[in-house]
Amino acid sequence: MNLQAVTGQLYIIDGVPQEDTAVPGILAQPAPSKVARGRERDTLFIHLTLTGPLNETANLSRNLVSTISQQFYQSSGSVTSALRRAIKETNQKLLTMNLSGANPSREGAISCAVLHNDELYVVQTGESLALVGHNFGVERLPPRSPDRITPLGRSAGLDFRYFHLRLLAGDMLLLADPRIAYLPSHALAPALVDTELVLGLSELKEIIGSDSTRLLLVEFSDEAEASFPVAAPVRPQRSQPNVKPVAAASVALKTAVSPQQANQLPLPAPQTYEEVYESGVDVGYSTRKAAAGSVLGLSRFTGWLADLLQSLNPPQAEDEDEPMHWFWPVLMAIFIPILVAVVVSGVYVQRGKVFRQAEIRQEMLTSLAEANEAVGDPEAQRQAYNKLLTLAEEADQLRPDDSNVIEMRQDALQALDRLDDVTRLSARPFHSFNENIGLTAVALREGLSGGIYTLDGANDQVYAHTTDESYVNSAALEPELIVQSGETVSNHIVGDIIDIMWRPSGLNVARDGLAILDHLNENGALVTYYPNFADTGAAPLGLSSEWDTPTAITQFSERLYVLDTGSATIWKYFPDGDGFNVDTEERFLDLGPEADLAKAVDIDLYSEDGSLIVAYGDGRLRYYDTRSGRIQWDEQSLLQNGLSTPLLQPAAAKLVGRGLNASVFVLDAGNGRIIQISRGGTVLAQYRAVDSSQRDAFTNGTDIAVAETPLRIFVTVGNTLYVATQE
Repeated sequence: MNLQAVTGQLYIIDGVPQEDTAVPGILAQPAPSKVARGRERDTLFIHLTLTGPLNETANLSRNLVSTISQQFYQSSGSVTSALRRAIKETNQKLLTMNLSGANPSREGAISCAVLHNDELYVVQTGESLALVGHNFGVERLPPRSPDRITPLGRSAGLDFRYFHLRLLAGDMLLLADPRIAYLPSHALAPALVDTELVLGLSELKEIIGSDSTRLLLVEFSDEAEASFPVAAPVRPQRSQPNVKPVAAASVALKTAVSPQQANQLPLPAPQTYEEVYESGVDVGYSTRKAAAGSVLGLSRFTGWLADLLQSLNPPQAEDEDEPMHWFWPVLMAIFIPILVAVVVSGVYVQRGKVFRQAEIRQEMLTSLAEANEAVGDPEAQRQAYNKLLTLAEEADQLRPDDSNVIEMRQDALQALDRLDDVTRLSARPFHSFNENIGLTAVALREGLSGGIYTLDGANDQVYAHTTDESYVNSAALEPELIVQSGETVSNHIVGDIIDIMWRPSGLNVARDGLAILDHLNENGALVTYYPNFADTGAAPLGLSSEWDTPTAITQFSERLYVLDTGSATIWKYFPDGDGFNVDTEERFLDLGPEADLAKAVDIDLYSEDGSLIVAYGDGRLRYYDTRSGRIQWDEQSLLQNGLSTPLLQPAAAKLVGRGLNASVFVLDAGNGRIIQISRGGTVLAQYRAVDSSQRDAFTNGTDIAVAETPLRIFVTVGNTLYVATQE
């Protein structure tokens, strides 16, 4: 529902309304002709208060309000982030002026509100005040005086307060001077509840009495503009695109009506309102909507039951003497109470979900405010943003695709990116399989032909994805199944498929192919798929009867290495044509017991010197010089060389490139990121990406494959293969 805003401005000095005078410190402005993307339907309302005499602050206020308006409509992204940037810019401008000493120091309070369709976003800082009148009461923003208030223009760090409300036609918004904050919500209810703009302005004049104030009153309606009368003398009007921003200023705070007198004002019947709706969210509206829908459905169903009963037992003629059939009436008498109980229970369950969703959104706003307050403390900010993301996951379970949750999640992710120096990638599903598929590995075909291979570890199947040479464009609608469990290849029966990798041709290997590690009943083999002729072969691997839990494979100088976490060993095989031999003197790669390979999840060897990267599921990372068996660097070294937060559940590690361009890519599945590290142990970059639902695309990933220049990262997550590229 798209609501329209009808505005009225009230300017009173010592009880005397100021006629034909532009109200200082107030702005009501629809989107101008040229705005940033996403701002086209936003209507902006501002109430700015500055300390000092009105005649001295008018020009300054006019400039500050203009700054807010321009900055907001030129900023893309969410409404709250655009408002926050606009207020920060204005605060910096006022703070610079105060520090210069050229003019008297000014401090202030501001309430900014934005109407977007039927939603109202409010951001406040300083001692600001706003009230929203609903058909069920008055909502005060903030509900109570904040514990900490930092005025505008005093410090670079501001205390932001965020509110989001769902509006209905007839709701009212009042942006007011903090001078009337002593008035209780019920005292202002006659001007905000079940009334119209003109009557509301008249009520406000009566309530203010001999005090001084500047007010912006907004009525939200879904009616046509022509249906609203023009009021005198305050001249309420609907904002038009050519309306220029009204300058803002303030006067010193003073009270003409005592709090005792305010409390003696008549209460609106039949109840006090501020206790009804205090949380700052649209709980009442959503709950009433859920209950009304359930009751309406119940009434329709009971009407259908009445018709059914009448058809089953039609009226009898007076001369008819037939026995009455009690089966259906008795059945319905039993069924209807059960149905009513189910519907009523459903209403309460829905109501509970609505309230919890509202609580979560308010907690998310609180976390966002806490992060903004913790300027200069990156760890505190990171904790607040991570808490917000956790709450967002819970909110998704209650109500998927909530636009407000998505916006706040975006704000948190962007803030974490800045804190952690993260590069954001653009991710999209390259291919999604059926739900019973569980992808565990991915490999790229080297050369100019393109091609991607994925392993469905849940069902022991390997697929080939035909692509162009860039890898990112599929050349076939569906991938091709090339190897699966139970298939016979060169007298070997494929069993449990463990891992895959691309194995180029060399001195001993005749053709390029996809190497597939297989293990069944103590019989291990390397099955190879050759794409040039689409044929397969299998080479048995000696000592496989000693394997316990083979986990991953890698290669160096045509040798094959098998990570066996069950026996905490890396088995070593030497090439012999298309097969392999075992050297009894070098059966495995000896790293010593401190390597703790039982907890390793992936390994890879550098193609030029055989140095080894080992990733552990508990967050450890080791880079070995295999010639000496020494650790060159580990996860603790990374924390001192650019890594902002420790690794959490690494899933894969790959050595990519050669020479000076060689680097290690680590999939940190627990933190939803990919880290690029130099071979010397310096963090080069951290990458994150979100999917179309704004969820981390790398979280819970199982494997990665990387193509460089330009950077393309392929990640397997569940039943989906993602491709992430730089925008």
